[in-house]
Amino acid sequence: MQDGARERNQAEAQSWSQRLRSLFETARRLLSTRLAIFGEELGVKAGVLARALAALLLAAAFGGASLLLFTAWIAALFTKLLGGPVAGILAAFGLYVAVAALAAWLGVRALSRVKPLEFPVTTEELRKDWAALRLSATPEPEPPAEIPEPSARAAGPGADDLEERFRVGSE
Repeated sequence: MQDGARERNQAEAQSWSQRLRSLFETARRLLSTRLAIFGEELGVKAGVLARALAALLLAAAFGGASLLLFTAWIAALFTKLLGGPVAGILAAFGLYVAVAALAAWLGVRALSRVKPLEFPVTTEELRKDWAALRLSATPEPEPPAEIPEPSARAAGPGADDLEERFRVGSE
């Protein structure tokens, strides 16, 4: 009888080890498959990202060149209006300096309103949270000792009416 129980225990031990081995093998295959799928998707995304960056770089290069051409056109226009190349280039330069100064002034004015270390709403909410935590951490006050009810005779006339009104108002 002991031999039968021992054989059953060995069979269970083998089945458990086989189950665990099967579980780990299945998990390894699943992980391997998922990593292969991830690698393929990553490769596709990397190609798309490279093409997008190349297109953006090309756009930036042509945008810079067009800005230079626009500057040259402005200088040519001022040259024609003012009658000489030096005056035209100087007028274009002055225009660009004025635009840059205006943009800088607007930027400094906007930055002056930024207070990097002030977060009033967050500070207030954190203060409320801290107060709630402190309140929850303090022990509850003991209820006051019961005050014995005075008898109607000791309270004098009209005490019953006051008690009734209080009870009706609190219900």
